[in-house]
Amino acid sequence: MRVLATIAFSFAAGLFLVLLLPWSGWYLWAAAGLALAALGLYLWGRTQKRFRRSRLILWPLAASLVYFTAYQAVVQQPVLDLCGTETAFAGTVCTWPWETERGAAVTVRLHGMHGAKATYYGGEELLTLEPGDTVSGTARWNDAAQVADTRLTTFTSKGIYALLYARGELDVTAGSSNSLRWLPQRAGLAFQEKIRAIWDDPRTAGIISAELTGSKYDIADEDYLVMRGAGLAHLFAVSGLHCAFLVTLLALLLPRSRRRLFCGVTICVLLFYMNMVGLSPSVVRACIMQIALLLAPLFRRDSDSFTSLGMALLVILLGNPFAAASVSFQLSFAATFGIVILSGRLYRLFFDWYQGKNKHVRRVLAFAGANLAVSLSATICTVPLVAYYFNMLSLVSPLANLLAVPVAGYGFMA
Repeated sequence: MRVLATIAFSFAAGLFLVLLLPWSGWYLWAAAGLALAALGLYLWGRTQKRFRRSRLILWPLAASLVYFTAYQAVVQQPVLDLCGTETAFAGTVCTWPWETERGAAVTVRLHGMHGAKATYYGGEELLTLEPGDTVSGTARWNDAAQVADTRLTTFTSKGIYALLYARGELDVTAGSSNSLRWLPQRAGLAFQEKIRAIWDDPRTAGIISAELTGSKYDIADEDYLVMRGAGLAHLFAVSGLHCAFLVTLLALLLPRSRRRLFCGVTICVLLFYMNMVGLSPSVVRACIMQIALLLAPLFRRDSDSFTSLGMALLVILLGNPFAAASVSFQLSFAATFGIVILSGRLYRLFFDWYQGKNKHVRRVLAFAGANLAVSLSATICTVPLVAYYFNMLSLVSPLANLLAVPVAGYGFMA
């Protein structure tokens, strides 16, 4: 395992400990102990290579605890200090609004809060807002991690630390809503509107919209439950699978002889798509991994899957340490980790037994073996998490993925 991957996984392990352990106040003490241990190893065994890996693990562990403490104090705590009060706020709309049972809601990036976000709940007039609009007013501030005496990670894993409930009128100005900065969000909305215009059946439109953009608002509850029971709900959470479909499509459209051109164009498209579908942890992880693999040919370097996975992990957690508590984040990385370490071995197990020379049979076996190996690899590493979070185990998942994923891929590219 490369140096960057070791550092990234150690850094992530420290953040997981912080978010899993129920008490606080120990972070800096533990960081100091880890730093002293790393320093001791350096002074005692700096000439011995066997201690180098231990230091690579201890230093990032200590750094993660210090970073989380600083992030919490600078970004989250100023927001929490206002929770439980009715006070003024100002922010920039950063998503399209959506309907709720009592009106509508929208996500805003709070001004003067170091990039912290909040979800604002108000009347149906919010549905006229666009990304880039500047809003201000008075609201009741609630802690997004504590809703109805229940601890939640749904909001904090997305960088949302407060829920704002309207009190009085909301002032709206156009701001930067017409800027190119918000073009990906406009493209995402255009996709969804075009899908609804082409397919009259709302169930079909909902499934296609969920697969292409990750938006689950239009998908029927019974359809989603069936897909989840079959182990196919990941088709509706934009992740590495969707990025693979997109890269495959670009490989078919661009000339294969100009590899560096293909890498440059693909990186730009992935960055656009990542913003278009909402920057969820799973799609950010997938796009950063793909970009890291594509950068290698541009700089004439060898690519490494573990290093790319570690790089994606580090970038996401530096942007928001609370993302480590996201279920989709954990499932996405567990599935990718399983594919990296197991899929090659399983593929050889499924394919190498055939010693015949019939090319048609070999193609069929290679196709089936590759899909089954990837599905089983992801399933093996995600089963414990799915059982823990959802209390379910889908035995039909490998077969369902073998049949559905190729069809979903062709549908995505079409």
